[in-house]
Amino acid sequence: MQGAIEATGEEVRETILRHVLSSSDPVLVTGPNGSGKSHLLRSLSASLSEHDVQHFIVEGTDPDAAQRIEQLPPGALTLVDDCEFASSEALQAMAERVAAGSNVLATITESSASTGYGERMRRLHERFPEARSILERIQPIRLEPLSDDRIARLVHRASPEPLSSVTVAAIQQLSWGLPGAALTLLQLHRSGSLSSTPRPKILRTHASDLHLSTLHHPIRIAESQLTSEQIAAAIVLSEIGPRSRSGIADVFGADTQSRLFDSGLLLPHPDSPGLFGVPGLYAAAVRSLTTPDTLGRVRQSTAAHLLSQETYGIPLPDHEAIFCAGVLSRNDRSIVSDPLLSEQHTSFLKRVIGDLVSFGEGARARDLLLRLGQQGPGLCSLARARLVTVLRDAHVGLQSLLGATPPHGNCDLPPTEPEKRIAAGFLRSNLAAEAGLPFEPDPDIAPDDPEWSDTQLVIRRWNDAEPLAEDAPELLRIARTHPRPEISLLAQQLLSFEAALNGVRYRSLNVDDVEPRIARLAVHASESLRDVLSTAVVAQSIIRFFSPGPGDDPRLRNLVDRLPGSSRHRIWVTHLFAARTAFLHGDLTRSLLEWVGFADHLPRFIAFRLTDFIRTVSHLSFDQDQDPQALRLYSTQVLIYFSGQLDSVRAEAFADPASPAGRARIGSGDPAELEALPHQGPIRAHLEALRAQNPAALLRAAESLESLGFRAPAAYALREARRIFLRRRASGSVTATDARLAALRAGAARSVPWFNADAISTPPRERLTPRETVTAQLAAEGLSNREIAERMRCSVRTVESHLAQARAKLGVSSREAMKARLGNLISGEEARKASTGAGSSGSGAVPGSGTGSRPGSPLATTRRR
Repeated sequence: MQGAIEATGEEVRETILRHVLSSSDPVLVTGPNGSGKSHLLRSLSASLSEHDVQHFIVEGTDPDAAQRIEQLPPGALTLVDDCEFASSEALQAMAERVAAGSNVLATITESSASTGYGERMRRLHERFPEARSILERIQPIRLEPLSDDRIARLVHRASPEPLSSVTVAAIQQLSWGLPGAALTLLQLHRSGSLSSTPRPKILRTHASDLHLSTLHHPIRIAESQLTSEQIAAAIVLSEIGPRSRSGIADVFGADTQSRLFDSGLLLPHPDSPGLFGVPGLYAAAVRSLTTPDTLGRVRQSTAAHLLSQETYGIPLPDHEAIFCAGVLSRNDRSIVSDPLLSEQHTSFLKRVIGDLVSFGEGARARDLLLRLGQQGPGLCSLARARLVTVLRDAHVGLQSLLGATPPHGNCDLPPTEPEKRIAAGFLRSNLAAEAGLPFEPDPDIAPDDPEWSDTQLVIRRWNDAEPLAEDAPELLRIARTHPRPEISLLAQQLLSFEAALNGVRYRSLNVDDVEPRIARLAVHASESLRDVLSTAVVAQSIIRFFSPGPGDDPRLRNLVDRLPGSSRHRIWVTHLFAARTAFLHGDLTRSLLEWVGFADHLPRFIAFRLTDFIRTVSHLSFDQDQDPQALRLYSTQVLIYFSGQLDSVRAEAFADPASPAGRARIGSGDPAELEALPHQGPIRAHLEALRAQNPAALLRAAESLESLGFRAPAAYALREARRIFLRRRASGSVTATDARLAALRAGAARSVPWFNADAISTPPRERLTPRETVTAQLAAEGLSNREIAERMRCSVRTVESHLAQARAKLGVSSREAMKARLGNLISGEEARKASTGAGSSGSGAVPGSGTGSRPGSPLATTRRR
């Protein structure tokens, strides 16, 4: 065989098309089940039809495939799908066609030993000796997994309704880069059978309920090749994630590993070279082919094997921890018989309980707590108060924190430990704010203890929603001088958070050093500071949301991976980044939907100030019933500005802090300490140019906005400049502006998988009036201005005016270009009418005004004079 070509997506179709048009060598397309081979064949068929290439598609599963192939006309290209199921007679018919000079293209699923394909090929060699030389001519093309970006574009294009970023991420993870699997997962999502949190999984347990063709292949493989134990191993492997082949053999046995690989259920992971696993879609298909007892036994033995890692001091990843917590109980034989494993199991369960409670999953946390039994070590007061709050409410949780007697085996730390005091004070303040109760200072803190008085000030202000006002100078001092790193960090973020929501920042506070500081705290802090760390990360994410820079900041993604419960943190941060990307591109509806997803998946015990702001944004509607105060907020004005509702934007919201309007916006903050965020200048320049109707200034503003990644505002500025140029009949400037808009749109389409061309599109050209239409047509036919004036019975100056306006509206600068433009528009309109059966005698498609043209088209139906 010649060297195999590895390609993905539409590149494969073009590669094959070039090959079959220039060579008679047969082609064999291979790939795992769900890699899109059948779709490729049909897409190729459409391309071949465009090139007038005679071809026929034959299904390898068709019992009459051999007869169909034999009856095909000589020279025609034969496309055979699912060749692994073709009979010996069909394989020989294919070989005979190639030997006779006709071409064949076949698709085959990798690792299809169960079909007997290899045995049929052996018989073909015996019965048709020429087959060996034919095989040497085959051009193999392997379909490689699609990248995450291509999977995202595929499902966004295929979905009839908008998909959230977290749903797309779940499909990407579960599809393993297989387009067929991705489309099946999209169907599962639409039927409510796909869960995204805390780890993507398929909810339905029986493939018979799914009725999806993609699942037929793994069922057929499992039924014919695998034992019940091996099927259970495949399911469990999909739950714990990919491993090396030797690692899989260690857990499940070498024979099981070999059988899963040979069957094609065990695939190489597209993003992790050297690791293999079973896609969740395959596992869902075969789940009913093993018994619950067998599956439970394999799960328990696997969980015990994984938990042994904890005895070496290496924590399990989140998804494996979730798996083990759901499988193992304190009474499992492997746990009871090993004291070290029992100790690690207890510690492990407490960690998982902490993760569940921190994200509001109280019922599951209680179930795991009961697994610890009466002899368990109990929970410290903070963990107990959090759990009570989630199960009941903030009022009961506050009672538990302040007054409950520690239970048997309680592991409370000494009250003088700094981290414990900070964590307890933060949780107490947070619960009091949620319960609507006033903040009560810690009675154990002496009035003359400035360090802890400052700590209480920071904690109290994070857990109210009032402007910082007169406390701002004190908070700035604390941010610079407090000896506790977590308190100085919280003080800085409190100031930066309020400043960012007013479009300013503190000159003396370095926002870029916050992520490293949080990372250092995450390394050294105890479990008790979980709520403080979560507040710091969420606050930093919102500060970045309202600041210039990339929407998907890798520093923040890396940061959440360092926090306890990182898989759950990744959910909200994914929503937040998607919300920012959407509003940078002018899609406020998508942005608010993603923001609501962000709000719904936040840690349960972050500061009240954050949750209050997030809730306010979640309920924004920008209609007449919206709270006027909320609409005046800078953060709200930013969203309105990016949505394109420029008539509703208040210019003073973006005023320089040094100006009177700017000082009024920032309230009592010290103007000497504050400066505008870098993106304020371009926004102000845009609004000023818009107010002055200055097209040159609008073009400059668009360039500055685009350099910040603000594509939607840049498009708004370009559109307004174009409108002004059009009004002034500056056709050359209209054309140049259209080119910039097209480039902006192309850049957005390349970087955003869900991008809607309507959000940043070239504005519809204004339609020609009937008089402009006739003038343009006569000029295109070669008549001079005077000849046109005589024909239309008007002055030459009027003709010149009509032509100038027509050139501007059509975006051309010469009669030759106008003639070509008119010809393209007329032919395009006639093609559209022919395809829809539209049109009538006595009328033609010409630029003008009237009915029958598509939205945004300069074409209309007018009566010719």
